[in-house]
Amino acid sequence: MSDEQEGLNAMELRDFKILQGLSDADIERLARHIHIRHYGKRTQIISEGEPAHCLYFVLSGRVKVYLDDEKGKEITVNFHEEGEVFGELSLIQGIDRTASVVTVDDCRLGLMSDIDFRQCMQEVPAFNQNIMNDLIDRLKQATEIIRRLGLMDVYGRIAVLLLNESVEQDGIRVMKEKLTQQNIASRVGSSREMVARILKDLRIGGYVDANDEGFLVIHKPLPHSW
Repeated sequence: MSDEQEGLNAMELRDFKILQGLSDADIERLARHIHIRHYGKRTQIISEGEPAHCLYFVLSGRVKVYLDDEKGKEITVNFHEEGEVFGELSLIQGIDRTASVVTVDDCRLGLMSDIDFRQCMQEVPAFNQNIMNDLIDRLKQATEIIRRLGLMDVYGRIAVLLLNESVEQDGIRVMKEKLTQQNIASRVGSSREMVARILKDLRIGGYVDANDEGFLVIHKPLPHSW
């Protein structure tokens, strides 16, 4: 982890959803409260249960939000990438961190301290409102995901994950990151063995395969059921 000496250029903040609608002056004001840090790949940023001290702005890279149970099983909750923030819930409620966060890639993050965060919430009403709106949107998304997952079998969850986490390239869909069978199992709430069986059948059917770089590729529309 390293700090940059120069301050944050306010232009980098203009595409952040929580800053939409703010004036240039307000964005400049917020930028003065943010300092930059670099984190290498697979660096632990936040650990569940620790005190909350910062709001994080993802300037580049990607981070994973996850939970661990008492047996050490990891459950992936969400990912945040460029243009998104994380860590605001604990700051607003004044509670310890409710989940852990680790970098997926090399990341460049902007950090706003808890003291500065509260000051900015008071001084920039539009920032306050946008933060609240963003939290409401995340709650709606989480509720919808829970509803869908609750009504789907394991195969359905895997199919949704593969489609949501892939992008189209030359007529086929390619996963945005390399996912192991355990990664997929933690994302869909299943066992690695069940995931392995489903992926094996999809490979035999010619639906999925791995490319030369090790990324999972979807060659044709996935079947409706397994």
